[in-house]
Amino acid sequence: MIPAWLLAKGGGNLRTAGARQCACGATVLAGLDADRAAMNAVVDLAPVDEMGEVIAIAQGRATYDLVGDSRRKELEYRYEWNIRAKRRYPVLVAHKCGAPIPAAPPTEVPDKSPGGFDDDRCPF
Repeated sequence: MIPAWLLAKGGGNLRTAGARQCACGATVLAGLDADRAAMNAVVDLAPVDEMGEVIAIAQGRATYDLVGDSRRKELEYRYEWNIRAKRRYPVLVAHKCGAPIPAAPPTEVPDKSPGGFDDDRCPF
């Protein structure tokens, strides 16, 4: 049974993630990351692709699935078996002030200008 004072503060659903303002000025999403023995998770709002998740893990940052429907969202910590499996939800990265995850590097487009290669020949 959840005490009345706690229900009044949490709105009855303690796992629901909500938008917050970080001290650095960024808007983040914050909430508990599990049903039991939960930690408070604070994540950037922009979902990342597979490369972004690799960069985040290399930086020592946790990643989370954003689970739920249009009315309620929850953060679920991504364990190694979640990371290896096919993605089912948007993946968000733990917030670090002033250090957003960079976008995946753009792929190089062959030069098709006059004098450039416009076929499948190796450019070197």
